[in-house]
Amino acid sequence: MNPYLLLDVLLLILLALFVPIGFWRGAQREVLVTLGVLLGVVLGEFWAGPWGQDLAARSGLSENGGVFLVAMLFLVGSTFLVGYGLGAALILPAPGLTGRLAGALVAAGNGALLLGFSLRDIRVFLLQNDVGLFDRAVVARLLSESLGWLLLGGAIAFLPVIVYLALFGQGPVAIDYEPVDEEFERQQTPTRRYPPRAPASTGRPPVAYKTEPPRPAAEETRPIRVVEERQTRPPGSSADISSMDTAVIARRPERQPPGPSPAVVAGKCPYCHAQVRQEDVFCPRCGRVL
Repeated sequence: MNPYLLLDVLLLILLALFVPIGFWRGAQREVLVTLGVLLGVVLGEFWAGPWGQDLAARSGLSENGGVFLVAMLFLVGSTFLVGYGLGAALILPAPGLTGRLAGALVAAGNGALLLGFSLRDIRVFLLQNDVGLFDRAVVARLLSESLGWLLLGGAIAFLPVIVYLALFGQGPVAIDYEPVDEEFERQQTPTRRYPPRAPASTGRPPVAYKTEPPRPAAEETRPIRVVEERQTRPPGSSADISSMDTAVIARRPERQPPGPSPAVVAGKCPYCHAQVRQEDVFCPRCGRVL
C-alpha cells in the first residue's frame, strides 16, 4: 500500500476523532481548546529555540531535535492542560443542539490546527524544509501549508458570532433543578436584630446593648413567715381526705417520761414490744433506734 496514502488516511482518522469530542463538550469548551493551541504555538515561537539548544547541549540530541521536542511539549502541554483542563474546571451550562454542532465544527478546526502545527515543526526542524514527503501526501501538505488560511477563516467565522453576542447577549441559560425533600432542606435561622426579650422598634437604627453580668446562684430573699394552721371546721365535723388537694398524715412519736430506759428484751422492741430481728437497727413499727 502506498505509504503517502496511508499517512493521509491516518490524518483524516485523527481529524474525525475530534468531531465527536467537540459534539459532546460543546462550543464554549472547544473555544478554550483553541486558545490553548494558540498559546502553545506562541510559547514555542519564543522559547523553543533557546531551551531546545540548552536541552541539546545537555543531552545527546541534535540542536534541531531539541528545538522540536521543546516546541511539541509546549504545543501538546498547553492544548491539554490549558485547553481541556480549563474547560473541565469551569462550570458551564449544558450545551444545546446548536452548541453541540458548533462544538463539533470548532473541534475539527482545533484538530486541524494541532496536526498542522505539528507537521510544520516536523518539516522545519526534522526534515529541514524538505518538502518531498509532503508533496505526495495531499492531506499532510494542506495541513502544514494552509495554516494561515485556516486561522484567517476562523477569525472571519468568529467575528459575526462575537458581534451577535455583544449586541443581543447569550440569552437565558437553562439550569437543571431537582426538588429537594423537606427533611433535607437547608434551614436558615433568622438573625436577631435585638437581644432576646427586647421590644422591637420600627425605624430605629440598631444600637449596641449591654449584657448584665451573671448573677450568683444564691441571693437574699424575703424571710418566710410560718403561718399556724387554723381550724376552719367546727369540732366534731368529719372531713373527707379524698376531696382535698393534698393530704399528709404524719404520726407523732409518743413522748416518754424522763427516766431510765426500759429493759431490752431479745427479739422485741423495748418501746412498742414489736417483734424485731437481731440485725435490725430501727424498729419497724415505731421507728426508734434499738
